[in-house]
Amino acid sequence: MKTIGYARTTITDNDLSSQINCLTDFGCDEIFHEAYEVSTNELVTSELENVLYGLDSGDTLVICRLNHLGRSTRQLTELSQKFKGSGIHLVSLAEEIDTRQPMGDIYFKLMNGLATMECDLIKERTLVGLNNARKKGKIGGRPKIDGRTVKKIRHLYHEKKETIQFISSKCNVSVGTCYKYINLSEAEAAKF
Repeated sequence: MKTIGYARTTITDNDLSSQINCLTDFGCDEIFHEAYEVSTNELVTSELENVLYGLDSGDTLVICRLNHLGRSTRQLTELSQKFKGSGIHLVSLAEEIDTRQPMGDIYFKLMNGLATMECDLIKERTLVGLNNARKKGKIGGRPKIDGRTVKKIRHLYHEKKETIQFISSKCNVSVGTCYKYINLSEAEAAKF
């Protein structure tokens, strides 16, 4: 059972040495770290994947703050669910979260609740947006092709013996759409 420390600078907090000191004082067996390049706002190295890959059930990951582990709420909730499923413990020093303790299990339950809530909110916002678009007369999906274009596609293919690429560019539709209307039966084509 290892205790692994992970330190990462952020755009606003670029003091890596104080994080490493805190993790050393905590008693971490190993400490991994990565830093942002201030001029480009990009990570210089990406150690997090290596850290996560090296953790086994019963190991503990120690971080100074939650925002040093997750770059978004979604990533943090996904990592928390992964830790719980894998039997990996998480200690966040600033927030006083320690999943090795009985109260730490509440953290995993809270993060699971947040993940569920975020999924529900995304779904709700999507449905509201779609309903608002429909009220304005906008319908999702690809626009319908008028009957004249369908007849033109079929005429160019069957009568003129043109290539599919020529027909698609001439009618301003995709190759797949051309095949869709070319392969219609005569009864289906008569509906257009």
